[in-house]
Amino acid sequence: MELNDYSVIFEALNNEKRRELFQFISKLQFVSKNDLSIKFDLKRASLNHHLEGMINAGLIQEVSLLLDGRTHTFIIPMVNIFPERLIEAQDGKKELVEQLRIWSDRNLNLENWNTLRKSLDTLNSKDLINSIESLLSSLIGTRSSIDKNYCFFCRSKKAQTVCFACRNLMCNVHRFKIDREELGSINLCPNCVQKFFG
Repeated sequence: MELNDYSVIFEALNNEKRRELFQFISKLQFVSKNDLSIKFDLKRASLNHHLEGMINAGLIQEVSLLLDGRTHTFIIPMVNIFPERLIEAQDGKKELVEQLRIWSDRNLNLENWNTLRKSLDTLNSKDLINSIESLLSSLIGTRSSIDKNYCFFCRSKKAQTVCFACRNLMCNVHRFKIDREELGSINLCPNCVQKFFG
């Protein structure tokens, strides 16, 4: 890191509330904006203002996920700060951000996600990166949670089918029934139909 980069970090942490926020965030794998807003009694606009400075300084990153049809934003600490070394990248955080962003447009099951978050906080970075894809793939909305999920394409509450390929929920308007000799009849979403059949 160049010396002049530190001025951005000092500016970002030149506020007592921001220092409290960063100290809390840096102890976790990640935390939701909603949880931060409640814990620190901050309105969303004020919280966003504080987080933006830390994001610009590279201290944290933001990832949004679609959970039960609603967007939830999570904050991930990217560095540790020590008096003797000042700053050090946290292991595996870049990989965690990339893995979560892959899933940013998938509709995940909120109840299962909350259960998973508790277990993710206990994993070290190496275990987390090795297992994040398989853990997240189990959270995609399924038929059992259709009543609380939304169509991936139009966000209507009439999602009744899961795409065979990408596992996104879809309503009947966006469902394509495909007959395959080896698989029988399968349902695909418009994106997968375009992907596979052009």
